[in-house]
Order: sequence, then C-alpha cells, then structure tokens
Amino acid sequence: MELLAPYRTEINGSRRALQKDADAMGIPLDQYWSMVVADWDQAGTMRARWLPRVWRDGRVLYRLTYPPGWWVDITSTRTLAALSAALDTELNDLGVSGGLTVAHVTSDDRAITTLIAGWLRDTVTLFDGTQPLGIRFISKHGHPTNGTGTCWAYWMRATDAGLNEPISIIAEIGIAERDTDLKTAQEFCKIQTR
Repeated sequence: MELLAPYRTEINGSRRALQKDADAMGIPLDQYWSMVVADWDQAGTMRARWLPRVWRDGRVLYRLTYPPGWWVDITSTRTLAALSAALDTELNDLGVSGGLTVAHVTSDDRAITTLIAGWLRDTVTLFDGTQPLGIRFISKHGHPTNGTGTCWAYWMRATDAGLNEPISIIAEIGIAERDTDLKTAQEFCKIQTR
C-alpha cells in the first residue's frame, strides 16, 4: 500500500492536479478526467488506472535479518508524549501544537518525521544501554488481513561509521503479477498492473 497508494486514480476534488484545467474549461473534474483518459486510449499511450509491468519488474521484496535490538514505536502513546515534550519548540516551528498525534507521525509531512527520526537516532539510549535499531510505525493506509501494516526504518549506523552493516539478506522475492498482497493493494487503490 505504501508504494501503490500514490498511484491511486480516484478523482479527489481540488486535490487533483487537473482541477485547475477543468475549472478553466468550465466542466466538472470527472468529465475532464474522462476526456483525458479517452485521449490516452485513442493515442495508444499508457492507459489510465494501469501501472506498467516495469513497476513490478523493477522491484524486489527482501527478507532481512537484523542484529538483536529494539525498535522505537513512534506511534505508541508513551513515545508520542516523550517526543512532544522533548521537541516542543521544534514541533511548534513546524506548526504542531498541543502535542504529537498518530496523524502527525504517519502524515506526508517529512519535516516532522525527519525531525523525530533524527532526534531519536542522535539522542536516545535505551533502558539496557543500547541504541535503537530504528523506528517502526503503523502505516497510514491501515493493515491488511493477515498482515501487519507496520513500516520499519532501520538506521544504518555501521555504514555511517565506514563499517559493514550487521544485517543479512536471506531472500530476494520478485513481485509476481498474481501476488496475493499485490492484488489486495490494487483492489484498494483501484489500479491494475500488467
């Protein structure tokens, strides 16, 4: 969902980039979008609501092993409260007042998430004296049946120190056209792949 959601083709009012063009022509956005799709189909170019095969072929799912350690859940109530207190001034500068919420940390505002991740990486030592491996948070797109809906961000501290990362790639899995998870995400996003 994290990768496919930006390709959603639902018409969404003024949020669509084509709204200004539809307004200039004096027609509803849905009608304008239908005209654009018809033009694409007539010209034989990329079809609307379809991702090309190269989208799948250009991606691989990796299964990794990490060293033992802890991840900071930035959507937990305690973490949100601690971050709100520690970063009050910086968050206010970014327009966040009254404390962080899950909406803030799962939003598209990368200034907020970058501030949080950078501060945690640089300053936090855990109860056992170790540094966290990274952060985890729920996906803003929810979680699928039988899936976690959790996003992970690993901090490559060894790479920053000029060393090899203590992680191993244990599997590389191509994304098949009939992949169950891909099909489920496509249904939610109302798109297809070839």
